[in-house]
Amino acid sequence: MKARIGFTLIELLVVIAIIAILAAILFPVFAKVREKARQTSCASNLKQIGLAFMQYEQDNDEQMIYPDDAWGQGWAGKIYSYVKSTGVYGCPDDPTAPTVAGLYKVSYGMNGNVWPSNSTFYGGTTASSLASQGSPANTVLLFELQGQTSTGNGWVGVDVTNAHEDASSSGTGAIGGGCDGPMPTGNYCHAKYATGNIAGYPLTNWNGSALGVHTDGSNYLALDGHVKWLRPTAVSGGLSAANSNAVEIHNGSGKNNGYAAGTDNMTLQSGAKVTMTFSPV
Repeated sequence: MKARIGFTLIELLVVIAIIAILAAILFPVFAKVREKARQTSCASNLKQIGLAFMQYEQDNDEQMIYPDDAWGQGWAGKIYSYVKSTGVYGCPDDPTAPTVAGLYKVSYGMNGNVWPSNSTFYGGTTASSLASQGSPANTVLLFELQGQTSTGNGWVGVDVTNAHEDASSSGTGAIGGGCDGPMPTGNYCHAKYATGNIAGYPLTNWNGSALGVHTDGSNYLALDGHVKWLRPTAVSGGLSAANSNAVEIHNGSGKNNGYAAGTDNMTLQSGAKVTMTFSPV
């Protein structure tokens, strides 16, 4: 009896079906692994930037960075001499591409509420020294942004090598305040939030990801230098709280309306607890 050579059509179809099923199972896994690697790389960048902030503060009697421009803009250039790498400022998931030579991608914004207390822009109960912060481990220092542009001219990117640059952005995590309006806005924000809708409230100016750029969340650098991935519902945004025991208040969608939860309370207006807050008190 002659031995059969090759496969029948049915057998080939079964093999193809099995391969297709395995691909459908594995491809999403590979995508998640790739995204996890990008998230980790982003967190590593933030950690290095956090160390640069701490070194700057140690060299300046524990005084925090005083940016050159309004609303906390211009922080990135102040720490470049400690970072010494333009690549550290960019997150792998940020598609922003600088349009002019000498400008670099900056994927992070500074919490404007931690700007020194003599500022009249975010002002109020903010403090200028690290020691005077209410809860450094629970207070946002940097958060994720995308599409950072330079002041006024619409160029994409920031000259982080310039200690007096005034383009690296800031914000308060409020519904509209700090990073609201079309980009570029001209005098206080030049990017879009990549955090997802902080505290669950729709942000005026966001990158289209309601849940965050990294698998339904984003990375945050705290005042004490540690980095944490959080879902947007685990963060309280807004201006500085009236005191450390205050509950978050949202009073409209206008510019800078709303106040973040106090550091001793960490409670949203809805009653839910959060892990980090934009308020330094």
